[in-house]
Amino acid sequence: MTRGAASFPGAVRWLARRGLLWAPLLAAIALLAAPHLSTATLLKATLWLSFGIVALSLSFIWGIAGIFSFGQNAFFGVGGYAFAVAAINFFPATGETMSAMLVAVLAAAAFAAVLGYVTFYGRVGDVYLAIVTLSVTLILYTVMSSTAGPEYRIGQAQLGGFNGMPSIPGIAMGSGEFSNRQTFAFAVCLAAALYAITRLLVSGRYGLILAGIRENEFRMELLGYDVRLHKLAAFVIGSAIAALGGALFAAWGTFINPAVFSLPQAALVAIWVMVGGRTALAGAFVGVGVVQWVADQADKLVAQQTPLVLGVMLVATVLAFPSGIVPALARLLPRQRAGTDATHADASPMPQPARPGTTAASRGWLKTYGLNKAFGGSVVLEEVSLEFGSSPIHAIIGPNGAGKSTLFGLLTGRHKATRGRIEMNGADITALPAYRRARAGLGIKLQVPSLFPDLTVRQNIELALMAPGTRGKGSDATILLASANLLGKENLPAATLSHGEQQWLEIAMVVAQGPSVMLLDEPAAGMTRDERARTADLIRSLAAERTVVVVEHDMAFIRTLQAPVVMLHRGIVFRQGDFEQLSRDPEVRDVYLGRQRDARR
Repeated sequence: MTRGAASFPGAVRWLARRGLLWAPLLAAIALLAAPHLSTATLLKATLWLSFGIVALSLSFIWGIAGIFSFGQNAFFGVGGYAFAVAAINFFPATGETMSAMLVAVLAAAAFAAVLGYVTFYGRVGDVYLAIVTLSVTLILYTVMSSTAGPEYRIGQAQLGGFNGMPSIPGIAMGSGEFSNRQTFAFAVCLAAALYAITRLLVSGRYGLILAGIRENEFRMELLGYDVRLHKLAAFVIGSAIAALGGALFAAWGTFINPAVFSLPQAALVAIWVMVGGRTALAGAFVGVGVVQWVADQADKLVAQQTPLVLGVMLVATVLAFPSGIVPALARLLPRQRAGTDATHADASPMPQPARPGTTAASRGWLKTYGLNKAFGGSVVLEEVSLEFGSSPIHAIIGPNGAGKSTLFGLLTGRHKATRGRIEMNGADITALPAYRRARAGLGIKLQVPSLFPDLTVRQNIELALMAPGTRGKGSDATILLASANLLGKENLPAATLSHGEQQWLEIAMVVAQGPSVMLLDEPAAGMTRDERARTADLIRSLAAERTVVVVEHDMAFIRTLQAPVVMLHRGIVFRQGDFEQLSRDPEVRDVYLGRQRDARR
């Protein structure tokens, strides 16, 4: 067997694993069938492919990155109008419209970059983003409908107001405009290429990052990812894809009007994606095909009632296939078992998580100077000055309401200090966002396990290992899994782990970052006695290479750590010393016992 013949099956398997096999196969079948299709069928199929492309863009933005853009048709329309203006001006001189398609992509991408920057860097919430994109769509609808006068023109292209822009050149590559069959072939190749490119993006490292953002934005920030930048990039990429669909639509009909920005069109794009399955890129084209076929049949049976039929269809689809048609069908196919159900309840204590290239010299320092925090007129922390790093482990205790969570929020960057300063390893990090603190060497474990629940255990670790600024890029994921006592469960979704295992997985993710300072918020919460003992062993092993700060209310657990203790009470540093000193202090006992008596009343 020749080398080329031997490599062919391997290439096919590589394409199949990434979901790239079906696109070229279906495209080839469509191209072979094209000579046998009627003109009406070719025109309808080309139109549906343009719709499929904009649906693909929303599936990428919403289903993969978790960004719901309710106005995705805005970029479809911007691309269509930009293509129309450029084609009318360029085609007489160049005889081609490929440059007009490039203009469409650039115009929509630039528009998306400005809108995305304002929303993502302005920390606009997901719900408000949907409202913003829809509002922008309706604004464009109003503006473009008001451009009917002859003064509204760009070069030779008159915008036409509500009447739209007629006589737009079709697809051309320098030898005249394409025929209907050629335009269909172009549309098939364009849709297949965009699907393949998008699928390739989401099947690799970038797709895993977007999945992490979709699952848990704050954990991604704590790992060191600039979530705003990644969301902006995904938003721009999706908008550029939508623009190509809009350009194809304008070239297909040689006409475009403001109806592309209308509210029904905005809702229709979301319906296509929901019916097909927002988490499956192929669902975009399936959704368009199913919805448009039903709409066509409904219009024949009950004229003027298509919206009603589509509404009923959407409700029925959501009830029957909550995740969409394609994901529902995919679940019916035989699948290889993802992991094993083996448990490790009786396993030996977790070994020290070996990390190449780290030494005791990597231990860091964390200091606060006169830290104050007020929410409105209520002062929660007052003049808190602390130093962590003189001992491998430090503990922060205090009754409920003492200010522990607020202090932890200030150290992690979740809250902004009202006054005071935070330094880490000699650098002022007071104003740094969470992801910049992570890159500086601060590892953070939250009170409630903060993971990526629908991703596998191994993918959780991999996201931590490949985060920007991670000092453990040479680490082995298997060693980290062993440190978390999770070998044999690496292919299971993180959500299926027990509470204690989720706590250990989060600690392993923090270790993967290679931090010089680790903040652990109630790492033993909800654990059994045996699990707490193993967690204490793990913390002591971690402290051999880094400074570990534990915030905890379990006094028995704090005793096992044998660490210096800081006690907060009513927002101030009430006591500092070792555990035995504090436990003998009558005022400390009174604070804790007094709180317990109040809780029983």
